[in-house]
Amino acid sequence: MQTEAHPMVHVNHRESFEPRLLQPDLGRPAWARLILEDPGVKGCGWFHRRREDRFHVLANIIRLVFHIVAAPFTAFPVGEIIGEAAYNFGRAGWEDELVDVPEAVLQNPPDENGDPDPNSLGPPAILKMASSSSSDSLRRVTEVYATTNFEPRWMLLVFIRGGQYSGYRQIAWTEEFRGRGYTALSYDMEAAYTLFQEAGEHTLDPKPAGKARWSLRDRRRISEAFLREYCSAVGDQNEPLDRDEFVWLDELCISAARREGKRNQDEGEVKRERNEELGRMPDIYRGAKTVVAFCDVVDCDHTTLGCSWGKRLFTLSEILHANETRRMTRRLVQDESGEEMKRSFLYTEPAKLFRERMMHHAAIANKWHLHAILRQSNNSGSDTWQMAIHALIVEAIRRDRESGYQNHEYLAKGLNGLLPRRAQLHHLKGKDGWADLAWLLELNQGFYNTASLAAVCRLPDSYESGNGWLGPPIEPTAGNERLEPLVSAFPVGSVNKSGKRFAPLNVVGAQTIGLHPCLKRDSKALWRNPHARVKKIVSVIILVISWLVGVAVAAQPRLTGVGIAILWITSIGFNIFRLIVGATYLERTGWVFLSEKMWKDGSKGDTPWGSDPARVLRQIDPSFTELVDWGDRQMVPTWDVPEDLYMRGHLVDLRTGIKVRVVVSRKPNAMVVLGVHGSGVTYMLLDRPEDVHEVAVKVGMASLPPFTLAATGKSGSVRVGPAEDAATNNSSVWEKVGTAVAVGAALMG
Repeated sequence: MQTEAHPMVHVNHRESFEPRLLQPDLGRPAWARLILEDPGVKGCGWFHRRREDRFHVLANIIRLVFHIVAAPFTAFPVGEIIGEAAYNFGRAGWEDELVDVPEAVLQNPPDENGDPDPNSLGPPAILKMASSSSSDSLRRVTEVYATTNFEPRWMLLVFIRGGQYSGYRQIAWTEEFRGRGYTALSYDMEAAYTLFQEAGEHTLDPKPAGKARWSLRDRRRISEAFLREYCSAVGDQNEPLDRDEFVWLDELCISAARREGKRNQDEGEVKRERNEELGRMPDIYRGAKTVVAFCDVVDCDHTTLGCSWGKRLFTLSEILHANETRRMTRRLVQDESGEEMKRSFLYTEPAKLFRERMMHHAAIANKWHLHAILRQSNNSGSDTWQMAIHALIVEAIRRDRESGYQNHEYLAKGLNGLLPRRAQLHHLKGKDGWADLAWLLELNQGFYNTASLAAVCRLPDSYESGNGWLGPPIEPTAGNERLEPLVSAFPVGSVNKSGKRFAPLNVVGAQTIGLHPCLKRDSKALWRNPHARVKKIVSVIILVISWLVGVAVAAQPRLTGVGIAILWITSIGFNIFRLIVGATYLERTGWVFLSEKMWKDGSKGDTPWGSDPARVLRQIDPSFTELVDWGDRQMVPTWDVPEDLYMRGHLVDLRTGIKVRVVVSRKPNAMVVLGVHGSGVTYMLLDRPEDVHEVAVKVGMASLPPFTLAATGKSGSVRVGPAEDAATNNSSVWEKVGTAVAVGAALMG
């Protein structure tokens, strides 16, 4: 049997789910399957067992003729009469153990001048060749942690005269000024752009290449428009109209001020300064005396989930550890002429009270990760580090996705400083957000089991996003908030066949269930299928009586030929009946994946099973009366993806009749346990090569009943990485054994 690799496909789900191609061949009599098997089903022949195979009909005829000619000798199977069919269909190579010694990710921090491959889906930025010197390696490992530093490098000294903005001067934030405290401004750039437009300003530069909407020069001008609005806002602290104030504003403080001509010359240096300062933002807002929150929506208090300010990736790092907040809210007022105008007002309150209101709105919207983050911030120690870190990471990825991955490269920098261990700023390269996040997770290995994150990450929104196992997380809902890892998982260093370094997820203590590659006829159905029990009893009784009669007749010298004929004819009849029963029922054991539509990749057995596979299975095997759904009634998590991106189908347990709806990027052949999730067990669906030294590819997620844990196969570890690093051809057991051995083993079937 040839097992084909199934590439990712684009599926048009606007077409009908119904398996139209199967309809003409369904409902055929079982005897017809002795010659030509149903589509998508592997027959009982000795070779070429699929109907697409060239010699499929010839192989079935040879098998039928053999059982007719040798009828008395093949009526009963030799050896175990029932025979066991593997529930856990593991490949031969999976029995080997992975005994190599992978590098620890922290052993090889990113080179300061390293530039990761932008086309890689994995995190190559976190893996560079280590020095051969053990002392140098030790030094590099001890330098991966950054020490706490909440002081910004630059600050604005803002001049306010008559309650209006007068100007500013950037200064180095040295010991001379630190005792006076500073105000950190937190805002949505789109809101600042609204102020910029209302002031009659226009951008000077065209849109730069990439995701950025404005040039660096225009971003600074837009931020200065927000600074003017802040200085003219009506405060509630009776502040003097003429004052100087220390203000930290990102676009004007994350790099040193330069003259216009000098700025263009030092573009690389400016970029380096900005990247480093962005990684320090959680510390900057934690150290601020006051944090000002702003969006341009009239009467918005910035605590609801609809506020554009609250949706940002960086909002978490800016507000979680703030000491005092000032809500900067725009209101409609009348000017001296009686016309309506928008005016900003400042409302000061303890940051804890501000977060309490945010937490209240998060609970109303069922945003439980955000709720947990805010609760942990206000009541430190109320959650374990495992729970707190998980909530932070999942919420950050969710915000990153909802923003269209606008700031994806800053994903880890937005979290750096919020976790127990922080990364060196130059190790977060800002090239690949997934790579930086993987590095940050490994730094916090003592506090967080990455298996929890892997259990909630679904397939990416596009083939380009994600890194093999990371992806957009699903939201916790009532009934599936329970998440207890059953394995340990962490990234390790590895090298693919082309010599490129990458970091697959290493699942330690892996528990795996292999999926059957297709439906298969049960050649021993008469002996072991419970639905054929009556047929077995009646047919065996008739055969035994006929044989007794034949033996008695053959014992008479003149009727020996007649007795032998009776033995032979009744054996032929029994054999044909046994073969027909085998062509009636499927082998009822183990899990199989049935796709709703065709893959259209040229693979054998490519058959659409529709949105109701039970209806199709009943026409192939009448004993399939119904399939029981595992899903909504159990309130299990679901990993839905965009409608037309991936293949939809069902995992079916042929033994118990349980059906689970899943979404996959390619055909799975295995699933590995991650943890108890809600009332079920979460598995990662894999396309796993037979070679134990090659990484598996994540192709989907599924929740299965807990009893499946009893059927798992244990192994030391399984590694999951990007699709480009996986094997392109997964050999089956039968390819290893060879066609000749398969034929010989089936002769007595």
